[in-house]
Amino acid sequence: TPESLFDGKLTAYSRLASSISLGRDLEAGGSVARREDIRHEAEGLMKKRQPMLNDPLSPLSQSTLHAVQRHRDALQDYTRDFHRAKTNIQAALDKTNLLSNVRNDIDAYRTARSSDADSLRA
Repeated sequence: TPESLFDGKLTAYSRLASSISLGRDLEAGGSVARREDIRHEAEGLMKKRQPMLNDPLSPLSQSTLHAVQRHRDALQDYTRDFHRAKTNIQAALDKTNLLSNVRNDIDAYRTARSSDADSLRA
């Protein structure tokens, strides 16, 4: 079903946020491409569902209206969860980049101090 397909994509996307925040899967080969592929697939699935739920031309019975409302609610939940996962991934990437920049600055400072000390000894 479309819901289970989207749920699987959302779960995979959420796992990426967890693995990035733990420092894994950031530099691994293809991880950026894989993250973007999953994001695009999830966004595509959400966009496909919206026109089906918003068609004003189709006459709807009471049971159909109920089903459409249920699907609309599910889509809203999936959309909210997707945006939360997307935000978590961006926050994890920002944190990782910040930590990497701090480490690089510390290494550069140590290297500069070391070369200053070496020049004083000479």
